Amino acid sequence: MAMPVLVPRYTAREIRDFPDDRVRYEVIRGELFVTPAPGLWHQRAVLSIARLLQEYLERTGLGEVLMAPFEVELTEDSAVQPDVLVILADRARLLTPKRLMGAPSLAVEVISYTSKRTDRLQKRRLYQEEGVPEYWIVDVDQRQVERWTPRDDVPELLQGRLEWRPGADVPALEIDLGALFERVCR
Repeated sequence: MAMPVLVPRYTAREIRDFPDDRVRYEVIRGELFVTPAPGLWHQRAVLSIARLLQEYLERTGLGEVLMAPFEVELTEDSAVQPDVLVILADRARLLTPKRLMGAPSLAVEVISYTSKRTDRLQKRRLYQEEGVPEYWIVDVDQRQVERWTPRDDVPELLQGRLEWRPGADVPALEIDLGALFERVCR
C-alpha cells in the first residue's frame, strides 16, 4: 500500500528566512518554487522592458517600475518576484520599503526553460485571481509576448507591436517587439 507523501506548505514570511544563495524563492498558494539565476537573453529582455516602461512612466508621471528581486506579497501564502512590475499611482499606498503588499498594476515575466510552466500556469492563475490588471509573459525564443488580463482564458499573442494603455485618458506606450527582440538576442 502506498504511503501518502506530506508536502510542506509555506507562507510568505517563512521564505524570507531562506538563505540568500543566488536562487529565487517564491511561494504560490503555499507551494515553494525555486528558480536558478537567469541567462543573458533573459536579463537583456528584463532590462530593456524595464527601461521602456520607466521612460514612459517618467514621461507621463503615472507611477514607477521595479525589477526583481523585489517581493510582491499577494496573500499570506503567496509571495512572488516578477521580473518587472509597475506600480501606478492608485496602488502606490501598497508599496513598502521591503515589498509590495498587493497586486501590481502590471507584472512581466520573461520565461526561461526552468520557469515556463510556473509562469504560464501557477503565476498566471495567481495574478488573475489576485487582481493584477495585466500580465505579460515574454518568450524570447518565440519572439512573442502573451498578454493576460484577469478575465482571459486565452492570451492575446503579440509579435509585431505591443501597446499598453494604463488609462483611458493617457497616451499608450508602444513597443516594437521586433526591435526589442533584435537587441536582446544579439
